Amino acid sequence: MKNPRTTLPQKRLQDDFNRARKPANDNPSPLDDLDLPRWNLAALYSAPDAPELKADLARIDALCNDFAETYEGTLEWLSGSDLGKAVMVYEQIEQLRHKISCYIVLMESDNVGNFARLGDLNKWFQENGGKIGFFEAELTEMKEQTLIPKLAAPELAAYAPWLAALRARDGQPLPDKVGGLSADFATTSREGWGRFYHETVNALRVEWRGEKLSIDDLSEELADSKMTLEERKAGRQAMADALKAQSARIALCYNAMIRDDMIDNDLAGEKRPDAPVNRANRTADEIVDTMFDTIKASYAQLSHRFYEWKAQQHGQEVMPRAQVGMTLPGLEGASSEYSFGEAQRMVLRAFRKFSPKFARLAEKVFTAGHIDAEPREGKEGGAFALPTGPGDVPYVMLSFTGSAGDVAATLGHELGHAVHQQLSEKACGFFMSDVPTPVAETASIFAEMLVFEELLKTEKDPAVRKKLLVDRVENMLGNGLQQLAYYDFEKRVHSARRDGELDAEAISDIWVETQREYYGPSVETDDYDRYYWMTVPHFFDTPFYVSSYAFAQQVVSGLYQSYKAAEAEGKEARAEFIENYIELLEAGLTKNLYEMFQPFDLDPESREFWENGLSLNAKYLDELIKLDAAPPAAAPKKGKAPRSGK
Repeated sequence: MKNPRTTLPQKRLQDDFNRARKPANDNPSPLDDLDLPRWNLAALYSAPDAPELKADLARIDALCNDFAETYEGTLEWLSGSDLGKAVMVYEQIEQLRHKISCYIVLMESDNVGNFARLGDLNKWFQENGGKIGFFEAELTEMKEQTLIPKLAAPELAAYAPWLAALRARDGQPLPDKVGGLSADFATTSREGWGRFYHETVNALRVEWRGEKLSIDDLSEELADSKMTLEERKAGRQAMADALKAQSARIALCYNAMIRDDMIDNDLAGEKRPDAPVNRANRTADEIVDTMFDTIKASYAQLSHRFYEWKAQQHGQEVMPRAQVGMTLPGLEGASSEYSFGEAQRMVLRAFRKFSPKFARLAEKVFTAGHIDAEPREGKEGGAFALPTGPGDVPYVMLSFTGSAGDVAATLGHELGHAVHQQLSEKACGFFMSDVPTPVAETASIFAEMLVFEELLKTEKDPAVRKKLLVDRVENMLGNGLQQLAYYDFEKRVHSARRDGELDAEAISDIWVETQREYYGPSVETDDYDRYYWMTVPHFFDTPFYVSSYAFAQQVVSGLYQSYKAAEAEGKEARAEFIENYIELLEAGLTKNLYEMFQPFDLDPESREFWENGLSLNAKYLDELIKLDAAPPAAAPKKGKAPRSGK
């Protein structure tokens, strides 16, 4: 595998399903009075050629040169105390380098045009990382009988969980010369293809009513409830045509990137393509398989049942894919729009009710000016929270349009990440706070649930409340089940790629098959569905990352039910749950998954663990179906117009 220190660290947490596109039933509309914040990256550096940035690059280069001269080739001969001190110095260097990587990520996200401007800085980052790449390689290759006695030294013992995660993540390292070549070629192979992919997708425009729109912009227009089914079908077909026109290029990118990963995996002796991700997540392959089998077995009871219910709401036995995201009959006016200030207050209030500490940490993101919520041309799609190191405040990016989904599933979600990042970095430091992605997503999705509950409590209109519940069920299905279908797609594509290059249509066939399995017989897929895989950046940037969402959604569902049970039990039980939960977020790498969830009596090795999480989704779905069980006579009395919502 490639040396992780020659590539931008995966501390960026981006969600393609719920945050690159809005929840299916949301009706976002631009609000003239939105006071949307933009971040000021001058707190990092004023420009890519700023003198202070050049000074930092020179300083880091000098530190890396000194570090390599002092330690390269010597680690196995160092005492445990001296090796611990070396790791401490290495951590300090990596934290300085992380500031540079954050600036690169934030600038590229701020405007895709910055990809070209940052070419030299990206090149420096790769070359500079190569100078100290030996350190993790030597630590990984060190024999256990050599390393274990050294861990008796307190200086090294403090980093034991990080060392364990590092050695587990890297698995069988590549030989020195091969590993170096892999890292060097990454800048022109995988990363070059990644840049080509992003530039291709971001430059893609769709002809629509005399305008040329991006896929994201047209998707938002089609989400407007004023759009008829025929207009939505036409818009989706236009997007499908635009994607199909670029499909050969995008398929070429995907094939090249999969092949690049496959070569490294084969050289390292990996048995399955997702093994490196599972190790990085500190999750056994067997746990992932148990999760996969249990969740996929729930399709009929959950996703199929939900979309059958939606089809019936529309008066259909089988509804076209374009109708899936349409507002349900009777809920046309059932929406609330929020200013950004209202959304901020809603999230902070929900956090404060759970724990004042949560609200204080989230508020820091706003007061530091580290949030960018403005939708604009050239800004990268999606949303993320990016930590900048212990003692600093994370950066948060989203595109806020005023919908309920933006409040809970985006702003609440990303601030959940930001709270978690601050807690773990303060408790554990830079290296030890780099938690597995399933744990990171657990924090963010739990925050979503807190904000959703606050939205539901403050909303008095029955129709709006029903719509919120519909959106919550669909959101949970999207995170917990559809992301698993995405993971299923990746498994099948990576397997098929071993037999040779796949053209765009072959990849699309696999995609359609997994989506039909998820939606069930009540939804008819269309051409835009067929090519939608091309718009999911995780498939290209972070293969198999999507399984983390399925993992986290079911964990959160189980945790949230434990929280509500503790709340019903009384103040002491509630306080105990909150204390245990904050300790979970502070744990970083100091606890494994089993230890983290032990206080809540949850065991991820068991099938019951995953079924418990799925049961909350089933509970919400049951509530939805019961809402329609009452006969029409239960509607408002004759002579009074039914309330349509805000």
